[in-house]
Amino acid sequence: MESTLEHPLAFFDWYLNKEIQNELKDFYRTIIEEMYFDNIKEIDKETHTIKVNNVHHKDEIDSDFLTWTFEGSIRIKLNKEINHSLKLIESGFLNRYIKSNEVKAYAEFLRTKINMLLSQEAFQKFPFLQTYFDKIINTINNYSIKPTINHFVYSFNLLVESSSEQTIKIVKLYDLLTISPSLINCTKEEFINAFTGLEVQDGIHWLVKGKSKLTSKGSLFYFVYELINSNHLSRNLINDLNKHVKYVFRDSDGNELKNLKQSKATISNNPSQKDRIDSIISSL
Repeated sequence: MESTLEHPLAFFDWYLNKEIQNELKDFYRTIIEEMYFDNIKEIDKETHTIKVNNVHHKDEIDSDFLTWTFEGSIRIKLNKEINHSLKLIESGFLNRYIKSNEVKAYAEFLRTKINMLLSQEAFQKFPFLQTYFDKIINTINNYSIKPTINHFVYSFNLLVESSSEQTIKIVKLYDLLTISPSLINCTKEEFINAFTGLEVQDGIHWLVKGKSKLTSKGSLFYFVYELINSNHLSRNLINDLNKHVKYVFRDSDGNELKNLKQSKATISNNPSQKDRIDSIISSL
């Protein structure tokens, strides 16, 4: 399937869903069965790397072994399709630059599409894909994010090395929090916005209840503090933590959280759902 101006990521919709798995099978079959079937030294199915005895290229490569990687086998194709998508996306922004609201809507559409792709199983199985998609994410940001004055969004920003890795970790956190019985209620898109420094609309409804049968703000603060203590969030958040929590989270009915200062000052060492929260954060 070819990406088009109307659907600049169409190739990856098709490729990441199934075709990349077919190419992985072809990679193993070609190297193991056709090229080096009796000279295999080591196979790593975590990184999809095959180490073989260098019996055919001694004159060209002064090494006893050769290493083949799945990423290397599809690198040319990925770069070609990424570059093609980038040109289409740039054209899409160019066509919308007359109206700033269209630029914003187009960027939001692309980010939603990217987040859907990043949540696919392929990104868990092939971490090297992150680097390729960071190029697309950076391009979207460069064309759509403008510096603002006196405007700061009090959402969170999960600490990772790359934008695509950030989305993958946020989706994992969302999935863990929504395992039945769910600790939160919100859309996946809203959750991603809340932990990538973007604006939120309806917020994240915190469903944990305390002994009073009311929303447990103590468990919510415990959750956020543990994210900070585990280096998933910046420790600088502590200075304005109430503002961040108030902006991002709601009570179980979707209402604004009240009396956060008092709740933060009286956090229990054993809040509601402590064990579940500990397990979730240790799994990130």
